Amino acid sequence: MIKVRVTKNIIRKNEVAFGLTRAQVIITIIGFIIGLLELKLLKGVTSVDVRMTIVFFTMTIFIFGGIVQINGTSLMSTLTKSLKGVDKRPYNKEGVYNDENKPTENQ
Repeated sequence: MIKVRVTKNIIRKNEVAFGLTRAQVIITIIGFIIGLLELKLLKGVTSVDVRMTIVFFTMTIFIFGGIVQINGTSLMSTLTKSLKGVDKRPYNKEGVYNDENKPTENQ
């Protein structure tokens, strides 16, 4: 029978609040600060509806980009990896199918 070692501590202990890490909480706070600054800067320029729409979308994009993780990496690093293109790795032909591993007549 195969024995598998299971980690008993599966809960991440670096969570700060609401299951978020410190970096995610900091990014969320920065998103709120940027939203409040936009709100004050656009106060006399646009109507309330337009202003709140701009602030909402800015905060949503900023916070969403900081919190969402795909395969353990942040959304921004996942996007930069996908925009770089295909990950090309050189193929080394040495091994099982190489000519040097074929049996010779002397063997």
